[in-house]
Amino acid sequence: MKTLDRYLLREVGLYLLGGLAIALLTLLVAALYEVLAPLLQRGADPWVIAQYLAFQVPEALTRGLPLAYLFALLLVLARLAEASELKALLASGIPRSRVLWPLLAAGGALFLLGLWAEEELVPASLAQGNNVLETEALSRPRAFLVPGSTISDAFGRVLYVGTVAQQSIGEVRVLTPDSVMEANQGRFRDGVLELSSGLRVTYGRDERPRTVIRFQRAQLPLTELAPPIPGGLSSLSLSQLHEQILQYRAQGIPYAAQLTAFYRRFADPAASLAFALFAVGLAFYLLQGSRPLGLVGIAVLTFAYYALWSVGRVMGEEGALPAWLAAWGPDLFYSVAGSLLFLGGRR
Repeated sequence: MKTLDRYLLREVGLYLLGGLAIALLTLLVAALYEVLAPLLQRGADPWVIAQYLAFQVPEALTRGLPLAYLFALLLVLARLAEASELKALLASGIPRSRVLWPLLAAGGALFLLGLWAEEELVPASLAQGNNVLETEALSRPRAFLVPGSTISDAFGRVLYVGTVAQQSIGEVRVLTPDSVMEANQGRFRDGVLELSSGLRVTYGRDERPRTVIRFQRAQLPLTELAPPIPGGLSSLSLSQLHEQILQYRAQGIPYAAQLTAFYRRFADPAASLAFALFAVGLAFYLLQGSRPLGLVGIAVLTFAYYALWSVGRVMGEEGALPAWLAAWGPDLFYSVAGSLLFLGGRR
């Protein structure tokens, strides 16, 4: 590795660590505010919430890595441009590509790291985090359920919750196509819901009651009780996502969200390559003018990717955009813009 390569990678690496810390903190605070703060207000154990946040760190790091790389590239190259170091390189006969190649190589390494993390590290970590919440939900239903909530049992039956107390629920209804079960009270114990003082009514094809059975105690096995957490598809591996896509397609069920998530597994880490091209092209293009990029401009360009990424994800999951375009659109935008800037920049 030559001196220029070591210099560029060292400078970018230092800012990358700082940007990654900021991105990690921002994503965790957003998760705490949007999802976990209401659980704390309703009595969830703070230690459980802390454990859940810890299991979210791998996903936050993986998602924030490309953003942090873009931020670091823009900071370093803007500083080199302001200090006339890029002009000195050009004046010494060093082509712009000598600046681009080591940063592209670093982007490629981040791409491979992101692919590995999203396939091996993130799904396992998210699954452990969800297990922590599910265990807490069974012991403290008040923290996770509100009147009017619906959950499912192990047989796929819908359970409607009318009231929620500290350790129990009330006015429970269990709905199936041919029966309704009602109970005055329910308690969670060892993965089952124990109902007491209830009534079960079955219906015939003519929708008239066929049997009416009163019971003092009934047990319903549960599979999960944790609240829906944003980004649930991140807990699936690529093979599981592909299997779900094929299953939904065969059954005629919309699968835009799954297909978008599948493409994003490759597009998100690949953004590091697009950012290297964009940042280098922008730095040399700005040498033609007298105004530096500035910290505000760097923040805007970094946030612009996040905005495009968020809009593309929502539109892809809703089927408003083709899944591949929703996932790869931000990368394509920065790649095309970077190519034009690189070709049109100062030589």
